[in-house]
Amino acid sequence: MKFEFKDQGAVATLTITSSLFEFRKHNRAVDAALLSADVTARTSGIFIRKTVISGPANRSLRAYKAAINVEAK
Repeated sequence: MKFEFKDQGAVATLTITSSLFEFRKHNRAVDAALLSADVTARTSGIFIRKTVISGPANRSLRAYKAAINVEAK
């Protein structure tokens, strides 16, 4: 699973990319990110799952930290 955080000023994006074999772990990380902060998400792909979470910088950073904590467990 790969996490990429980009801060573009007022809006930041978090991209979570994983393979088909990490489907459940990917969903847990996305759910944790969405529950921890008020941000929006777009998911695409079947074999390579890619979710882009965007929102204000402080909320996106909070979502990034929550997703990293789920992935580490």
